[in-house]
Amino acid sequence: MIGIFKEKLIFCLSLSLVFWNLSSAQKLDDLKKSNRERYNFNLDWKFIKENPANAEAVNFNDASWASVSCPHTFNDVDTFDDYSKGGHYGESSQWRGTVWYRKHFKLPKSDKGKKIFVEFESVRQIADVYINGTYLGKNQTGFIPFGYDLTPYLKYNEENVIAVKVNNDRGDDFRNNFPLVWNHEHWHPIHGGIYRNVFLHALDPLHITLPLYDNLKTVGTYVYAENISKNHADVTVKTEIFNEYKDQKNIVIENHIVDAAGNVVIKVSNSHVIGGNKKLIFDAQLTIENPKLWFTRNPYMYRVITSVKENNKVLDTYETPLGIRSFEFNKDTGFHINGEYAKLHGWGQKPTNSWAGLGAALPDWLRDFTYQLMDEAGGNFIRWGHCAGSPAEIAMGDKYGFVTLMPGVSGESEDEGETWDIRIVAFRDMIVYYRNNPSIFIWEGGNWAESAEHYEQILDIINTFDPNGKRLMGNRRADNAEASEKYISIEIGTEGWEGEYPDLPIIESEYCRDESPRRVWDEFSRDDNFFNHPNLDRNTYKLASEEFAIKQADHWWNKMGKKPYHSGGANWIFSDGPHGGRCPTEVTRASGEVDGVRLPKEAFYALKSMWRPEPQVHIVGHWNYDKDTTKPIYVISNCAAVKLFVNNELIGIDSIPDNGYVYKFDKVAWKSGEIRAEAFIDDVLRTSQTKKTIGEPVAIKLTPITGPKGWLADGSDVALIDVEVVDKDGNRCPLDKGRIDFTFSGAGIWRGGYNSGKENSINNLYLDTECGINRVAIRSLLKSGKVKITAKRDGLPSATLEIASKKVKFKNGLSSEMPQVYNVVAKEEPLPAHTPKIPVGEPGVSNKSLLFKKFSYTGDLPAVLRTNVFWGKKAYTDLPYNYTVIPKYLVGCEYVRMPNSDSRYWARDLLQFIAADDMTLYVGHDDRVPRPQFLKDEFEDTGDDFKLGDVTMSIFKREVKAGESVVMSGNSDGETPKEARMYVVMAKKITR
Repeated sequence: MIGIFKEKLIFCLSLSLVFWNLSSAQKLDDLKKSNRERYNFNLDWKFIKENPANAEAVNFNDASWASVSCPHTFNDVDTFDDYSKGGHYGESSQWRGTVWYRKHFKLPKSDKGKKIFVEFESVRQIADVYINGTYLGKNQTGFIPFGYDLTPYLKYNEENVIAVKVNNDRGDDFRNNFPLVWNHEHWHPIHGGIYRNVFLHALDPLHITLPLYDNLKTVGTYVYAENISKNHADVTVKTEIFNEYKDQKNIVIENHIVDAAGNVVIKVSNSHVIGGNKKLIFDAQLTIENPKLWFTRNPYMYRVITSVKENNKVLDTYETPLGIRSFEFNKDTGFHINGEYAKLHGWGQKPTNSWAGLGAALPDWLRDFTYQLMDEAGGNFIRWGHCAGSPAEIAMGDKYGFVTLMPGVSGESEDEGETWDIRIVAFRDMIVYYRNNPSIFIWEGGNWAESAEHYEQILDIINTFDPNGKRLMGNRRADNAEASEKYISIEIGTEGWEGEYPDLPIIESEYCRDESPRRVWDEFSRDDNFFNHPNLDRNTYKLASEEFAIKQADHWWNKMGKKPYHSGGANWIFSDGPHGGRCPTEVTRASGEVDGVRLPKEAFYALKSMWRPEPQVHIVGHWNYDKDTTKPIYVISNCAAVKLFVNNELIGIDSIPDNGYVYKFDKVAWKSGEIRAEAFIDDVLRTSQTKKTIGEPVAIKLTPITGPKGWLADGSDVALIDVEVVDKDGNRCPLDKGRIDFTFSGAGIWRGGYNSGKENSINNLYLDTECGINRVAIRSLLKSGKVKITAKRDGLPSATLEIASKKVKFKNGLSSEMPQVYNVVAKEEPLPAHTPKIPVGEPGVSNKSLLFKKFSYTGDLPAVLRTNVFWGKKAYTDLPYNYTVIPKYLVGCEYVRMPNSDSRYWARDLLQFIAADDMTLYVGHDDRVPRPQFLKDEFEDTGDDFKLGDVTMSIFKREVKAGESVVMSGNSDGETPKEARMYVVMAKKITR
């Protein structure tokens, strides 16, 4: 065991052991009463976007600073406002530097004598924390909760000041951004600040510890279930108790398991002795008969309420989530939960969760809002993109039934030195904090392969802090290193073409990385600032919403859906954000199923029609075309056959879908009226959808959206307003795209929205509708009151809306009202109504060779391996060109048949393999394309060339040792000619 992670776990024998089987005799609120207080510490901070000297001092004058509440970012005004650069670079012009936060607070007399801890759910990017002028420490993970013991420095008869210096700066090159390689807009927009919740904990000196290992070295509770069946489950509760009194204490630890309805299912009580100033872990075992199990389609949650008593007085209580489930990731049959097969489908999501006009600082209910959309679309899997999601979001995974792949912090590298030291400590702290969440099934050790030494450290942490979780561990891109196979227990794939580890199960981490904005319907609709955009030629993707929606089925079905052995995977990504787009027509990376304010695209409805278990059908697009338009109509459905009608006239019947779900009807003539799709299973009509021709715009419609408790005057809550242009019947006009001007007044801060294809569109009092709708946001103040919003456009009557914010009780900087989320009670979903027929003999692409070992390719189409290149061999998978006259030394090479469609696509890890033998590696490159960096750095120009069709390919070479990992990026990360040719790859064994 690694020294810095050693934790001496002392288990004390019970002096007495008593079980109770209870109903609802004890109320949940009574069980939770104790000497513990948890305060919402978000409200009323002072903030300055400067770095004044001595700002940590108690008597520093901060009267002129702005008043803000957390979650807060100082980059909400400079994001989603610049066109993407292309080449996967993120938005780089956001303000970076050092800022300060200060909070004045007083503790109530009732907390005197208690232990006081502050908990930050995370700060971007580096936080230096002070209390009453005393330095507490630094955290620079950006995504992992951390805390400090404030007790020795606090005053109870006067004001206290906590100060946080925050820095969000970074190096210019994301590949060498030492030491915080993940702190770069290539991965996450640089939204600096205290962007998640802050809490203050007041605990009895004899207390259950917090799961905050950093600084505090405490682990809290650890709850897990074993011997699980429909009839029985054994639950173990390990509780870390810290007795900070000087004297030995005789205590009773009670553990109650409470069901979703609030009824106590079972209780166990143990008596213990704990010495003064001792920190010990105590075990308790409970058995639940006929447990309700946690399924993705029925995520049933229990809670464990742990109480510590002395002389029958409750000193402390703590609540731990409990989901009882068994699971298996099988290399041959995929994923099974509680013995039931389930295909996993969902999304990757950035833990910044960026929102236009708000940045990464979101109230928890808005994170919940996003989760509800993912749930609506039939998701049951989420991979947090390279760094950990927030505590609220992981709890939402429990609540909505999302199998979660959870990382610590990572960029895309195998790190050393200080970077690794920070990463591995963050991984440990993440495990301790989240090990009780049942939705986490896989720990992600990193976003790149590791060395054997690093894998051993990762597994040591898991075995130390989550030894009974039975979770799997994998690294994305583990196939970059031979050492990986010995340590990983699941392959976290990239782009899903084929598994590289025949003895391991596979889950996909990033598939369908294409991009398309919400505002563009298809090539038959009126122009929408996309097909006529001056930057269009620079786009990697030129996809309208229709084609993007159809691609969802193609990617899903061919990469995962039709493969029985494949567990499933994460569509990349759920919501648009400024984190590395490839399309300079957009101010965002438009690869989401919803846009930057969470308005759904057609792709959202396509996936919903594929993934929801109930019968679904969706007609892609609208029904408002110009006269004489004839176009293909695509219908997405999880049913077995579809009939299409126009004005009740049968257009066609399709019972042979493309890619499992796509029903195509060619040359449909548009007629004003309606189009209807009917979906059938076993010749029985199961569901239908009708779309109508919408009339001319006659009105503006405003619709407010607030959290479940309303719009709270806490200084950080948000009210959303949907702005629609509708016809005389109240139907949204799908082609409307005109400007709306707003007037705003009252107790709030206008945050606005954005237009995906226009720069500098955020924070303005005007905005264009896109496909007839847009969404704006208003942030609350600490003072409650009304706001009035009026929306205007020439030719339409104005629309006015008033919203009132609700007062939040807080005193001396503290509030007992916790951040609001939706109180969702899990409802059991049915099994899928119909599963598309899986073709016989479809194991996937065969990519086995003598020289290219652990080969993978992440492009839009698969690359395949072939042997013995010579005259007449096909060079590309999607072009007819063959090798003809080539240098003699290339004859007999193994080679990669590449897809030319990726000639203008860039990814750092487009092609990767491990050399099975010493070899000479050759690349044929179209020199009309700027040479990629890997070619310039690692290869030498032979001076030779050959022809592929009418294109001359220059030949480059390098020698590769057996066991060496080779990573080749995309064709170019700069601008390329329209007719650019993709490079080709060959290799020949070196005979010594």
